[in-house]
Amino acid sequence: MSTPIFSSLLFRYAQFLTFCGLKGRAHEFIELVLQQNPRHQRAWTFSGFLHADKGRFEAAIRDFERALALKPDDADSAFNLGYALQKLGRHQEAIERFQRVIEQNAFVDRAWYGMGLSLTKLGRYEQAAEKLAEAARLQPMNPYAGYHLAGVWFQLGQRDKLDAEFERVKGFDPKVAAQMARDFGAGQGPR
Repeated sequence: MSTPIFSSLLFRYAQFLTFCGLKGRAHEFIELVLQQNPRHQRAWTFSGFLHADKGRFEAAIRDFERALALKPDDADSAFNLGYALQKLGRHQEAIERFQRVIEQNAFVDRAWYGMGLSLTKLGRYEQAAEKLAEAARLQPMNPYAGYHLAGVWFQLGQRDKLDAEFERVKGFDPKVAAQMARDFGAGQGPR
């Protein structure tokens, strides 16, 4: 018979193993935790993370859904579920998950970013621009939000906004700005 303290120790040990780069071994301990306590919500989330890290997104989705069944308002599990859905090309479902995260906490920049990426993949550029702009506002030093926002402005033919985003990103990440110039012709004036 397992005690909550023992499950907690196993969980912490799995976290330690992950920190040490031993993710496979960590997953073995997470599975022990879940065998002993299938209602350990954080262990389901952690198991999903470990599956996603190995590219096993179907298994990750299953684990994140189990975590959310135990704690429906868990923003981490909801975000991670959206990410896993996104990786499998299930963009509309991912958008719905990211939206739930934002409804719980509108300051989670990565949910805005994820939603923007999925909207871009669906060709909904105006909506994507809004979401990516919010991600960039919440985390101004995230060059990838700026890069993808520039890509949306490129798709929409809004050269002035593309160049403004290029100048903003160039101020703190010249490498990403250079990629923007190569991919979208940013910073090269009107065309």
